[in-house]
Amino acid sequence: MKRALLTTLVLALGACGAPDLPPEPEADLIGDPLHQSLDKARSVEDLSGDRKGGLDAAIDEAN
Repeated sequence: MKRALLTTLVLALGACGAPDLPPEPEADLIGDPLHQSLDKARSVEDLSGDRKGGLDAAIDEAN
């Protein structure tokens, strides 16, 4: 009986232990070339938006 109680106690304490932490993610999953491409695409999008804004303003002034 003591052995069963001791085994149950050890198993219960083991089950209540600290949870396993998930592994650390890798620092950079998509890589530097893709980051550079995304930055370039964002800058092109900003440039296109600026040009469109200027063109819209010129059209509004002409009308």
